[in-house]
Amino acid sequence: MTKTTPEDEQQSSPSWLGRLSLMVLLLTVFTLLAGGVYVHSILNRPAIFVDDQAVIIKPGDGRAAISARLNSVGIEHPVLVMRIEEIRRGRGYLPKAGEFALPKGTSLSMAMDIIHDGQSIQHQFTAPEGWTSAEIITALMADDRLTGAITPQPAEGSLLPETYAFTRGTDRGEVIKRMQSLQEMRFAALWANRQKNLPINSLEEAIILASIVEKETGLAAERDKVASVFINRLRAGMRLQSDPTVLYGLRQAGEEVATLLRRHWEHQSPWNTYRIPGLPITPICNPGEASLQAVLQPQDTGYYYFVADGTGGHAFAKTLGEHNRNVRAWQAIKKQQSQ
Repeated sequence: MTKTTPEDEQQSSPSWLGRLSLMVLLLTVFTLLAGGVYVHSILNRPAIFVDDQAVIIKPGDGRAAISARLNSVGIEHPVLVMRIEEIRRGRGYLPKAGEFALPKGTSLSMAMDIIHDGQSIQHQFTAPEGWTSAEIITALMADDRLTGAITPQPAEGSLLPETYAFTRGTDRGEVIKRMQSLQEMRFAALWANRQKNLPINSLEEAIILASIVEKETGLAAERDKVASVFINRLRAGMRLQSDPTVLYGLRQAGEEVATLLRRHWEHQSPWNTYRIPGLPITPICNPGEASLQAVLQPQDTGYYYFVADGTGGHAFAKTLGEHNRNVRAWQAIKKQQSQ
């Protein structure tokens, strides 16, 4: 048997260590390559949801919370993969708070891009023309996409009927401020271009009259004529005798009326234009731009009266005799409809 000398062992050791180092190196390279392939596959794997999804990232959410929310909507991944991708992207990667749309097939990498870009979903709230401030507040408070209280209650006629875009979590008070600011800006421009010699002394008075026009007709083609009737009445010192003002006063007194009767014309309120001269003390709703435009640029018609004509519009008259004929025609139509 051949004996191994100490000199032989010293010569074989470097060879064995070299082979071990090579194996470790190869294993490390293989692990890194395999890990890279795994991370890449997770990052680019489409989500399992079949319909578009939305994910909400709250202010202060860290990696774990964001990862959990993405997993909850179907973008399955270990949080470690997100951490590795964050390191790769560097300090320039900054997730944003908001509500983000995730299209069908969104991968983790795409989701991280979307959250980094910060383009939150835009929701919409529409305040129709002719709504009161109380109605607008009720609708805003019922919208669970918004947060916060509304204090103080905005003045009647101070909100612009319009469609407003907002992101989830927007404060309701901020929406009110936008409605007020936009109204001030647009109404001031209309007031600056008003007709000369109108029987209206201020923008506030114009808004009051516009709110009455808004409630009197829903037909765009009639607004100028309806406005002209009230302008003519103001010039002549006649009472406006507008039914919507009576209804508003009754509502302020806590009385909801389905059908306005002649006895209601005697109701004591600072809005009842059958009893008070001139304009009510406040608007009776929030008018739109078209109604204010009609008030500030009314037609020159000579009309002093109007009544429903049975078609959804109104019959206009210059004299009381003509108006009475129109009233009788309307009463005949109502009688026929009730039979």
